[in-house]
Amino acid sequence: MVASSNQPLLKRNFFVPRDRASDITQSTPAESDRYQTLFDLAPVAVYSCDVSGVIHDYNSRAAELWGRRPEVGDTDERFCGSFRMYRPDGTFMPHDQCPMGDVLAGRVPGIHDGEVHIERPDGSRVVVIVNIAPLKDELGEIIGAINCFYDVTEQKKAEETQRQNLADQHQAEKALRLANEELESIVQKRTASLRRLSIQLMHSQDDERRRIARNLHDSLGQHLTSIKMNLDSLNSGAIEKDVLSATLKSVEQCLCETRTLSSLLHPPLLDEVGFSSAARWYIDEFAKRSGIKAELELPDVGMERLPESARIALFRILQESLTNVHRHSASPSVEVRLKVNHQAVLTVRDFGRGMPAELIQGSQASRLHSGVGLSGMRERVNDLGGTFEIQSSGNGTLIVVSIPLAETSGAGNSARNRIA
Repeated sequence: MVASSNQPLLKRNFFVPRDRASDITQSTPAESDRYQTLFDLAPVAVYSCDVSGVIHDYNSRAAELWGRRPEVGDTDERFCGSFRMYRPDGTFMPHDQCPMGDVLAGRVPGIHDGEVHIERPDGSRVVVIVNIAPLKDELGEIIGAINCFYDVTEQKKAEETQRQNLADQHQAEKALRLANEELESIVQKRTASLRRLSIQLMHSQDDERRRIARNLHDSLGQHLTSIKMNLDSLNSGAIEKDVLSATLKSVEQCLCETRTLSSLLHPPLLDEVGFSSAARWYIDEFAKRSGIKAELELPDVGMERLPESARIALFRILQESLTNVHRHSASPSVEVRLKVNHQAVLTVRDFGRGMPAELIQGSQASRLHSGVGLSGMRERVNDLGGTFEIQSSGNGTLIVVSIPLAETSGAGNSARNRIA
């Protein structure tokens, strides 16, 4: 933009301190051109207005940031050459309410580092920082103002990106803290649960040892005592055929009781001839000892597909289920069935009084009273990736255990063994 010699004083001396304005009025055309060149080459955007807000001059940088070149002296172009302006909060800012309008109206003495959002005709926006100073005459009256402003759009974007990054980081830290707290809570609950389970296991072991000790005392102990008394009699020289016969009978009973206790703890048939034979033997013994009619149904083929872990788990679940039937159900009979195809499905059904809901659901209170029987069965099945289900009512209880097998094979026909 080229300056004309008849432009007003405001344009020719706005870079000069007010106390030297009178000297500049006498400046030569060459000096005016020099000031105009400096004005156009300034690295920041600069424009000036008279007291009514009409734009008197602006440099190239101002036109670049505005995205347009307003007509100098146009009374319709007042306060700023921007197409539109917005406040930092995004609300629309009318031209007469912009910072230049506030300074010219005397509402503020000046603007230092104010923020304005400029919208260009093409719709793009830039964020600028404005610094506005009023121009006054010798009487101190405002005759215009100068605005020096510069683009901080990229800086604001960087600050916003940094702010957002910090807010993602804070959110991530919060999420991590919550996750750690939740994990700690889970660990504490699991630790408490394991502690309770350990206590229950010890109680169960104590009960089992007590039962074995009672059996040893009541059966083997009596037979051994009888043997000792008979041997003492024989040692005294009084040899009688009846004493010898009674002694042999007691020894035979001791051997039988020993085999029974050993089989109850871990039947050798399970290792020697497999699950079918062990299950038949166990149910036969259960029926004899309990007086409960027992029915067993096993598949003809497919039993060889049961891995050792599944055989042991199914047998222990069978033992525990029948123990519960004998102790708690008051059922006259029990049905046991096993099916083997892509999975092994064991069902144990009784026809007794049923099971309390809290025991089925596995509440902590019920576990303390019931030991680790049901929870132990669940753990065995879960460890093999299977499912454990209990259905119970006043008409009896059904336990269903499903354990997946590695390969798919037909179950074959079933053979039924009835044991009374």
